[in-house]
Amino acid sequence: MTQAKRSSVFSRMVLPFALIPPIMIQFAMRDHATAYRLDAASANWEWIALLVFVAELVSVTIVAGMLRLTTPADAMPPSRPRALAIAARAAAPLWASAVVLAVPSLGALVVTHLLAHAVALRTLYLDVRDEFRLGNEVQALHVTYMVYSVPVVMWTPLLVMIFVSLRPA
Repeated sequence: MTQAKRSSVFSRMVLPFALIPPIMIQFAMRDHATAYRLDAASANWEWIALLVFVAELVSVTIVAGMLRLTTPADAMPPSRPRALAIAARAAAPLWASAVVLAVPSLGALVVTHLLAHAVALRTLYLDVRDEFRLGNEVQALHVTYMVYSVPVVMWTPLLVMIFVSLRPA
């Protein structure tokens, strides 16, 4: 596929949705940081939102690359735009879960985010199974978990660094 198609997928699917969490982080920390037991003045939320935005863009790109790298030997790897579209579809529930930051409830945030991970894994699994035309469900699960584990490994230290830098309210 051409560079134009790849950038079209990125600009139409990834960029608009990846803006949701940084915008919601700014909104939540401005309007109800105490509901999340954080001191709104203790951190530079603009930089944290920017860091989250960049990490989202990088993780979608990494998932797309992992989809191409972990293709089973008997299947054709997806094209770069197709892999990017699959990665964006898998990330969409996580981006949408950031909307719950408008609700001043830590419990709602945690539950919604865990549900979003379950939906993202299910979406990725179905797309992997359909894209690679895998009849073997164990093989589809193996590829799904290999692909999903990379952004989890990337996000874990990032979130630890963010949460360690925050002061409780």
